[in-house]
Amino acid sequence: MRVTGKSSSVGATQSSGGAKPGSGAPLPGLSSGPIAVGDALSVSSSAQFLAVARARLAKLPEIRMAKVEALRAKLESDGYHPDGEAVADGLVREHTPPRRDP
Repeated sequence: MRVTGKSSSVGATQSSGGAKPGSGAPLPGLSSGPIAVGDALSVSSSAQFLAVARARLAKLPEIRMAKVEALRAKLESDGYHPDGEAVADGLVREHTPPRRDP
């Protein structure tokens, strides 16, 4: 095999000779008729699920006004008393990477 160092694009493969697919030259052992070439795409069920979930999430408003208004009403009526330790724990959990046990 000889490598010339010339590449038409990034990631291009070098051919070691012979007929190129689709060049019209028949492959050994096959008829000389046209060769059908096509692309195929297979998507896993996990990827399909994620695509559906993302599409549904995209339809939701970024701000859920019903929840905002309910919280605003609690704040105005002095009925909102969050647990400070629970809030702090949640913030620490949210901003700390998960532990990896050795």
